[in-house]
Order: sequence, then C-alpha cells, then structure tokens
Amino acid sequence: MRAIGIDLGTTNSVAAVADGGRPRALTNRDNEALTPSVVSYYKQRGKDVGEMVVGRQAINNAARDPANTVFSIKRLMGRQYGDRRVDEVQQRYGFQLAPAPKPDDEDQGVRVLLAGKAHTPVEISAMVLKQIKADAERALGEPVTHAVITVPAYFEERQRHATAEAGKLAGLTVLEIIDEPTAAALAFGLGKEEQQHRILVYDLGGGTFDISLIQMYNNNYAVLEIQGDNWLGGDDFDQKVTGHMVEWIKSEYDHDPLSRPGFLMRAKPEAEKAKKALSVQQRTDVLWPFSVPDVGMIDMQMELTREQFEDDIRDMLERTIELVQTALRNQTLGPEDITAVLLVGGSTAIPLVRTLLAEVFGENKIRVDVNPMECVALGAAVRADTYRLDVDNKETKEKEDTKIAVQHVTPMHLGINSVKGEDVDHFEPIIEKGTPYPLDEPKKKVFRPAEANQKVLRIPVYEGLNSQAGLNELQGDIEIPLEKALDVTQDIEISFDYNRNRVLTMRVLIVGKDGKVILDKEHALAHSRPRPKSSRTAAAGSADGSKGASLAEDFREVLTPTIRMGKHFLEGYGDYMLDEDRRELQDAITQAEKAVKDNNEASGRTAQNVIDNKVMSSGLASLMYIAESVMSKANANQARVLARAIAALRQAHAQGPNEQFEKLVQDVRVVIADIISAKIDTVPVVGPDYGGRVRTGESR
Repeated sequence: MRAIGIDLGTTNSVAAVADGGRPRALTNRDNEALTPSVVSYYKQRGKDVGEMVVGRQAINNAARDPANTVFSIKRLMGRQYGDRRVDEVQQRYGFQLAPAPKPDDEDQGVRVLLAGKAHTPVEISAMVLKQIKADAERALGEPVTHAVITVPAYFEERQRHATAEAGKLAGLTVLEIIDEPTAAALAFGLGKEEQQHRILVYDLGGGTFDISLIQMYNNNYAVLEIQGDNWLGGDDFDQKVTGHMVEWIKSEYDHDPLSRPGFLMRAKPEAEKAKKALSVQQRTDVLWPFSVPDVGMIDMQMELTREQFEDDIRDMLERTIELVQTALRNQTLGPEDITAVLLVGGSTAIPLVRTLLAEVFGENKIRVDVNPMECVALGAAVRADTYRLDVDNKETKEKEDTKIAVQHVTPMHLGINSVKGEDVDHFEPIIEKGTPYPLDEPKKKVFRPAEANQKVLRIPVYEGLNSQAGLNELQGDIEIPLEKALDVTQDIEISFDYNRNRVLTMRVLIVGKDGKVILDKEHALAHSRPRPKSSRTAAAGSADGSKGASLAEDFREVLTPTIRMGKHFLEGYGDYMLDEDRRELQDAITQAEKAVKDNNEASGRTAQNVIDNKVMSSGLASLMYIAESVMSKANANQARVLARAIAALRQAHAQGPNEQFEKLVQDVRVVIADIISAKIDTVPVVGPDYGGRVRTGESR
C-alpha cells in the first residue's frame, strides 16, 4: 500500500506516486495527468435528480449550466462571506455565494450554492479530492487511503486547516500539508543529492503566486524565505482576455454580454485557449459562435496578439518580480547568489515571465528540469514515500531510513489583536515571519488586562504583516470567561505553538501574585471559529461613549452605531485624513453595512475594528473629532481656547505643517487632557470599549 502526493490546484489538480523513490504522475479516467479543479451539478434531461461531476465532465457542463458550475474554489478556502476577495470571485463567475445559514454553524465561512443546496469550499474541494482518489485507485489497482497534499506557501493557517479537512472528508488520511514550492524543490532535487543549490522557486499557478528561497544540499531542504500573493495567477490573466471579448461584442453588436447571467463562465474556457495559444505564437483568433436571447447568434471572430496580451498583464508580472526582489533583499542576497530558478505552474509558460526573470538572473539559471505542471505533485509523492504505512492503516510514521529533511519557515506573522496606547486595533506578533517550524518550544509574550476589573479575556488571533490587526486575516477569536476579575497589573502569558502541519495552538497562563495558577487554558485554532454566545463585546467607540450589547447577542444593534459613527467622522473630518486612511475607512463602512445585511458577524467584527481604529487614530482628523466631542464638557475658558484652536487648525491645515500648526496641535491636546482629567468621574472618555482584549507593552 502506497501513499500518494496530491497537488490540489486552483485550475488543475494532479496526483503522483513514488515507485522506488522515483515519482510519476498518475493519469485520470480521461487518460490525462491534469484533472480540472472544477465541480458541476449535472442533470440529464428527463431525470429528476442530478449528480455532482468533477474535472473534464464538469467543464463540458459549464456552458450548459454555468450557475451550477464551480471554478477556482481554492480561492474561497477559509474565507468569510463579505470578504472583498470573495466578492471579486462572485462577480467573476456565474455560481452563487451565500453566508453560513446558521450563526452557530461550526464553519462560518462562505457557502457555494449548487442546485439550491449550500456547500462549503471544504466540501467542494473534497469532491475534487474524492475524484482524484478514485482515479488514483484505478491507476494503481489498489486502495488509496493516505496522501500528502500541497498548498500555496502563502496560504494562511485557516486555509491549510480547510485543505486538511477537505482531504479527510474525501476519505484520505492527510499525512502532511506541505508548501507547493517546497514540493517542487523536492522533485528538482532528485538525482542531485551531491549538489548544493540555492533555489528560487517561482510558482505562478491559476490562482496564486508563490516565491520560496530554498537551500538544498545532501537531501536537506531549508526554506529561507517566502513571499507571495494569494490573489494573482492565471485566472487574472484570463480576465484580461475576457475583457477584450466583451469590448469586441459591444462594438460589433451593440450588446453588453455582462448583462447575461453566465457569460463570464462560458467565456473562461475560450479565454484560456487564447492565453495558451499566445504562449507559442504571436497572434491568435478567438472564434466563438454562441446564441444570446433577444440578440440572436453572435459569431465572434476576434484577433488577439501576444503584444496586446503582454501589455495587459505586464503590471501583474512586474509585481511578481518586485516580490522576487523583496525575497532576495530580506535574505541579503543578490541574483548572483541564486544557482537555479525553478519555474512552477502553468502560467510560467507565458514567454514574458521568462523574459522578466532572465533580465534579473540570466537565461542560464532558469531551469526546466521538471514538468512545471506536474512537479508539485511529484515532490509531494517523494515526501509521501518517506512515510511507512502499516497493513491495517492504524499507524503512520516516517521511515527510519528516510534521507529527506525539510525545514519550513512561517510566511507571515502570527499574533493577536491587543490594545497599545490608544490603539485598540494593534497587531502584536507572537510568532514572527520567517520563524522555522515545527517550533522547538512555544513562543511567549506577556500582556496585561486592558481595563480594570476585567472579567473576560477576548483574544482575536490574526495572521499577516500589517501593524493594524483588522487589515490582517482573522484566524480565530477566543473568548475566556474568568471566575475572578483581573486588575490592570496582572500578567497574562500568551504562548503559541506551531506543528509540522502548521496547526496553531494557543495557551493562556495567568499566575497570581501568590504563585497560584488562576487560569491555564489551551486552544487549538480552527478555521472560522465562531464567537461564543456569552460574548460581552460592546459597540466600540460610539459617539456618546456608551456601551452597547454583545455582537453575538444583538449584532445589528451593536454594529449600526459604529457604522453611523464612521459615516459622521468621514463626512465631518475626512478632508483632514490621509488618502489611504480615508479609503480604508470607507471600505470598512461598506463592509460593515454588508455584514449587517448578511448577518455576517465575523466580517462585521473585522470592519468594526478598522472603523474604531481610523476614528481614534487618524492624526489631525481624530484630534479634531475628539476635541469637538468633549467641547460640551469644557468650562467657559477651555471652550474658548478649544474653539479658537480648532478654527485656526482648519485654516492652517491647507497651508501644510509648520511650527504654528504644530503648536496649535499641542494646545488642543493639552486642553483635551485638562477637560478629561477634570471630569474623570463624570465624563466617559471618548474611545472604544476594550471588549476583553489584553494590553501590549505594560508587563512587568
């Protein structure tokens, strides 16, 4: 019995097996190595009930029933409904998305509607994996129960967890989740055991882009650096071709095809054909006769040149080169330090990719030792072959004589949303980007309660690189009720542990000043974990400083005042914000409004954090907002000083920062501090409720 390797791709998936250490791709029922990662609900005419079909059959059914055909499900793994990226997928394809039907569902992520039934991305991915499993069993002539599955290096923890869950749902024991570039390096390294290489893996697939710098010698693979973009790939290039098709139809037939449901789904295969043709020739004809109700037969005969296509996608490919340069800089390396550039993914067949890479590294370093479409699965098979399976499948472990060692690093920071100074949306990393894992020992940091007599701990866990928590990706939101309230001097130790499959475990330890343990709890983070119903988080930063009900208990009642506050702030003080801050606030307000409409608590909470932060931490705009908010609490002299200073600030703002401007800012801050300190017992401090968060930077 053998374990297989599976490359679960955005566009295509591949399975492979290692026979005696030499991997080979397995063909599917269509006698092809590549299985399209497409699922469709197919119902024969005259039949009452249909079935889910996968791969080539699903693509064939897409033109007939685009609303019930799912492409690029990988881009939705671990995502919430209302996420702006999810909205992009919704607009691009014909299938429908929806939020979780129940607020207490274990998985609160986005749902895909097929034939009127809601499916999670995990369930859709499991259908693809189940087909791959069945095809592998047919090819091998034996049961397949174990697999190593690959994911993009830049996938987040919850997306990896979702992938592992999909494998389990498909009937597989997932031995390991490994990064696609690392798997490609394993395939490249076969037969080169005595060679020493510093490899740059350039992995440009259908939906994601990854870079990994990997040191290889004597079957030891050490990942040095990871960069990437989970929303850049061949799908985006196809969209550029589709755009030309839309404009051609508009000009030739005076008809907007985007007004027709399913057009984009029908156009996608034609766009892919044109893209592939332009990889081997200078021009191609897009020939596509199709019928449109009320318009009649549209006979598309559009010419597209490689020059047009390359102009369309050049900015995206130049972004990949920028990420390559970032990866090199982070490791203080130059192009001369790289011995091999390994091309992975179907989109690397585009000639401009090789041209841009050759400008950096030279043509001779670009290697084609392995098939770019199969090398990830081949490497996964090599890794799978290092496991020993016993006859009754009850135990798996690495073979004692295995010679392959892989050292991974984290692609992004892992940390929590804490309070730092006045910032309630601060992101405090606990595991830093580039940390080798599995960890030798947990990473720890000490925090303090954010408010006096705190009776609950709320610890939102994020993954990302932004100092603002709400702009990173929420991995889980843990809430712990406390038997005894904590004072603001109590140390709270939070530690993260990270295993080989990048499953994150958080431990919270509180020891009293008498040495007795007050709390010692451990939580394994799972994707899209919902908040407990006992949450006490209030409407943060409402204009009157009052506290609302729990988001979990009364979602709309809490989020609506925050939206109102954000709009008021934007209207009254938006001119004093930086352009980027203003855009982010507007986006957060839009996201919050959508979350209220869709009853999507997780999306609403993220938006709420961003609104709170922008209102309270946007420089001059926030200063003026706070000043005018506390005006009614000022005495006559304070009010006069504050009013004059605010008026002068408004006038001076247009002239730009100068000494007078900075003095006015300082005057306003002093008066605000005087007002708040004088009215401390009767005036609520303008600012967000801490909602059980912990505070950074105030431990002993």
